[in-house]
Amino acid sequence: MKNKEISTKTGLLMFFTLVVAYITFAASWVGGSNLGPEITSTYFDGPVSPVISQVVNYTITIARALANFLAAYFLIKLGAKKASSLAFALLLFSLVAVWMPNFWLYTGARMIMALGGSMIMVYMNPLVVRFIAPKHKLLVSSLITATYNIGAFIMAVAFLFFADLMRADWRITLSLIGLVSAAMFLIWMLKAEDFETSNANTNQDYSYAMAIKDSFIWRFSAGFAALLFLYVMTLTSLPATLAGAHKDFNSGYMLLAVSGGGMIATLLMTKLNINRPRRPYLILMGILAIIVTTAGLFLAPISSALSYGLFFLSGFLVFLQYPVFLNLPHELPDMYPQKATLMFGIIWALCYGFYTILTFLWSMILANFGLAAAHIFWSVMCCFYILAVISLPETYKQSK
Repeated sequence: MKNKEISTKTGLLMFFTLVVAYITFAASWVGGSNLGPEITSTYFDGPVSPVISQVVNYTITIARALANFLAAYFLIKLGAKKASSLAFALLLFSLVAVWMPNFWLYTGARMIMALGGSMIMVYMNPLVVRFIAPKHKLLVSSLITATYNIGAFIMAVAFLFFADLMRADWRITLSLIGLVSAAMFLIWMLKAEDFETSNANTNQDYSYAMAIKDSFIWRFSAGFAALLFLYVMTLTSLPATLAGAHKDFNSGYMLLAVSGGGMIATLLMTKLNINRPRRPYLILMGILAIIVTTAGLFLAPISSALSYGLFFLSGFLVFLQYPVFLNLPHELPDMYPQKATLMFGIIWALCYGFYTILTFLWSMILANFGLAAAHIFWSVMCCFYILAVISLPETYKQSK
């Protein structure tokens, strides 16, 4: 790889191009999930089982696991610009997917889209390590964690105010989102440059073998999967499921509540300086988030308004901890771009692999035992996040 110095201004432009691209990926994922009934009705004659209706989400998470595992390899072999260009090219399959003639080709193209989106998330990390000052990294981690939430919030507002228009032609809706990704790809090709990602201070780079043997990665990934199960389900599978089970429940209001709470917490996190031990903070926030979200799920048939309030608080609590948790690997000693990329690549791969298993089991329980049993399973599995945080090292002293 060329050892080329590029300006901080260029590095930041590259970072924010990836941020916007990932927001469009999140918007496409959430939008596709909430347009699920329209999509399946296009490809099937009648109602489908929960497992079939969730198959796109399964394949997206499987693709994310694969993409994240390979992301560091492509970075090392191709360099930052070409690796991210490949990710963008895969992301543009969001445009291909919507015009596929059958559900399985649509699903396959969406899976390729997910490969690109996931690689883009990983490629933010070497830019953070290379161009963001240590004192600003927690703030930037807040922004990275907010990218999915921003995409979800945009879709929530769109579905709330323009639901009929959004559902009138799902292909046009998802194509418009894909065109934004294409615009970001053009900016990337015109402005991005390569930069050195290896560690100039050592002869031994962090390798896949070292990463796989790193117990921190496995513990962090298991906790991350549980945290994603806690949060992402409230924006993808749960809104439509609750709306289908309870006639007075509005999935759009739930999307807006969860993403709105997350947005406010993200803005608050940009102002807060979390100068405190990480583990006690994460444990407290995690317990509160699980309790509040569980209450929202079980109170949905009793009081929709109360459940919306609880889901707002859920999003708020999740995003008071999400950036702190995601920043823990950056707070480990001896971090450099290539190591960060490889660590996060494997972390995202493992956590999405675990997350896919959890969502599949949730769907099977929902199909065979009903909504209450699925809610209980969801709550119990989320508790693994707390157990994982307890097992992780305290990084606060190292980040001071």
